[in-house]
Amino acid sequence: MKKKILITGSSGFIAKHFIRIFKNKYTFILYDRKKNGDLSLKKKFPKADYVLHLAALCSTKDFYLNPNQVIQDNISPTLNLINFYGKNYPKTKFIFTGTPESISGSVEKLNYKIPTDEKAPIYIDDLNNKRWSYALSKAVCEQIVMFGKLKFVIIRPHNLYGPNQKNHFIPEFLERAEGKKSVELFGYKNKRCWLYIDDFCDALEKLMSCKKAAGEVVNIGSNFEKSTYDVAKIMLKLKYPNRNIRIIKRPAPKGSAMRRMPSINKVKSLINWKPKTNLKTGLSFIINAK
Repeated sequence: MKKKILITGSSGFIAKHFIRIFKNKYTFILYDRKKNGDLSLKKKFPKADYVLHLAALCSTKDFYLNPNQVIQDNISPTLNLINFYGKNYPKTKFIFTGTPESISGSVEKLNYKIPTDEKAPIYIDDLNNKRWSYALSKAVCEQIVMFGKLKFVIIRPHNLYGPNQKNHFIPEFLERAEGKKSVELFGYKNKRCWLYIDDFCDALEKLMSCKKAAGEVVNIGSNFEKSTYDVAKIMLKLKYPNRNIRIIKRPAPKGSAMRRMPSINKVKSLINWKPKTNLKTGLSFIINAK
């Protein structure tokens, strides 16, 4: 019999790809705000072997425009799910997606080491910066999960990309460049380590059933470091090989991490995993997606 996974944020980028890849291996119970309403208000949920809690407002635009909603949508559903399953189905394993945004301050302000491991402290230097609404509420959620009554794995995805992604740097840049002779790029100096969505889903699925991963916080990322400027150049060359589109360099928004490179030693040791898709190949999948 297939194991059951209740997956929140089921219409989101990660969930859709995870379901696509593993639809024949698991039975999925789909929960999405548009179809099922506010998760923080639900009183009952079905029995499941796993809860894969992906639902969140994770667009940078939302951090600045709707910070209170970001906080609400992170904390209340997480608390509700943890309390319900801890009381009613205590054998359920809870998989929570945190964020490397929570520890970016320790790298930027405290000079914590790069590649950055899971032990980096959470450091928020300016509570008035609305950007921290996401990182800080996600960090609170990690504690909610840790102090609940369920077995859990907390994962921190690092700069995922792939076809049909929305409200993130890669799709937004491609959209802005459409039909233009020049295109603005904010945070052109920022460096990130990019991970293709299929590689991420492979690691996530393996961690779910890994006994040694229970109770752990685990980075899932790559060490394929490129600046956003270099990524932008690759995308334009792939999509418009016969055009010369000028990139207008703009500074990053306040609070944006200049560099983010995760240590992936832990995930490698737990599940013998490493990313397979190089950046140019992954970007070509996006450009050629129908």
